[in-house]
Amino acid sequence: MRTSAFTLIELLIVVAIIAILALIAVPNFLEAQTRSKVSRCLTDMRSLATALEAYAVDNDAYPPYGRISPTDAIEYPATANAMTDKMCFVASCLSTPVAYVGRIGEDPFSGLLRGPEIIHQYEYLNLTQHVANFGAAPPPFAPKLIPAWGLWRMVGAGPDGDRGMDVKQNRVYDPTNGTVSDGDLVRCQRFPTSTINADAP
Repeated sequence: MRTSAFTLIELLIVVAIIAILALIAVPNFLEAQTRSKVSRCLTDMRSLATALEAYAVDNDAYPPYGRISPTDAIEYPATANAMTDKMCFVASCLSTPVAYVGRIGEDPFSGLLRGPEIIHQYEYLNLTQHVANFGAAPPPFAPKLIPAWGLWRMVGAGPDGDRGMDVKQNRVYDPTNGTVSDGDLVRCQRFPTSTINADAP
């Protein structure tokens, strides 16, 4: 009695078809995942922007920022600026004692960043404080910061996972450049959307 079975050629054809379908599906899945994280990042920064403005109404100033030095030392509020700082952050003044925001969200693209736990928050700069921290000999770009961005700026790492250096070079993430393209996600007082800032120094 003969039993029916697939031939080797038929099995190879089925495996080839599955591989082709996987090659089509995986990039689409990764792009959908990236789009979802970008959307979450922009939504979180929109909530934080509302909280910053509410804080400013109550306190006549925007929250101070702290910084993480290259050696992982945390200074809050920051009294100095260094291009090599790992991050600047808003700390808990937006959630304690008054809850302007329920919690300060975690940047969904911060997985590659190393340092204290707070490094996974969105980066935040109070630009009035930042310019003052340059002291008596500010760099040439310092007077251009507030006109370009407004009184505060927030930054998300973007899909490439490196946060801070891109925004300093005015590189903003653009989804048309691919799933892991260069650039940070940025929101500032002057611009409610993540966009290249033509006035940035």
